[in-house]
Amino acid sequence: MRCLPQRLRAIDDHEKAARRQSILDAAKALYLADTSGLPSVINIARQAGLAKGTVYLYFKTKEEIFLAMLSEDYETLMTKVIKLLDAPPSPDELADNLLTTLINFLDNNPLFMPLASMASPVLEQNVEIKIVGEFKLMLNEKINLIDNLFREAFPQFPKGQCGSLLLHTNALILGLWQMQNWPEKLKPLQQQYPFNTFIPDFKKDLALSLKNLWKGALVSHS
Repeated sequence: MRCLPQRLRAIDDHEKAARRQSILDAAKALYLADTSGLPSVINIARQAGLAKGTVYLYFKTKEEIFLAMLSEDYETLMTKVIKLLDAPPSPDELADNLLTTLINFLDNNPLFMPLASMASPVLEQNVEIKIVGEFKLMLNEKINLIDNLFREAFPQFPKGQCGSLLLHTNALILGLWQMQNWPEKLKPLQQQYPFNTFIPDFKKDLALSLKNLWKGALVSHS
């Protein structure tokens, strides 16, 4: 009988994790259907088949729900980058593989860019500082891990260079995406001349910009 409390706790933890995931899945489905604004907690609860109060047991605000979703996406992406360093080719080939991995990730995760673009101005503004700190700490730890693995594979590069390139990559992706994706009310203006002449082709310009960024930095130390 001593094992029974532990077994019950394990079942309870599993149920909690499943319920939390159902909330994230419901929020994702609603936002995919309409990206004009974050769905309300009550609508997320209805989509998940839960009471509104139950959702608040897991997340205090709708922004916290979407920050959790974004955190999982960033962790997934950086785990993919870490795998590229298991048996890395040359720095030049690694840059090509990184670009392919990133483009595939963006194709398969259509909410990543909208959420990443609103992380600082929207999501983090209505989430407890402790949770925001945990999110940023996770990012920092993954970046440091990638930088260390990169230096193990290519010791000719200085400490921090790969981490710096990752930060610049994130900024570059966000900047290009925001230049292409104007607010909904400005979309008619976006289609008019001369505004339509300087809207980037996101994936094409992203590929070119990242090749210039990574290969320019890596070639200088190879």
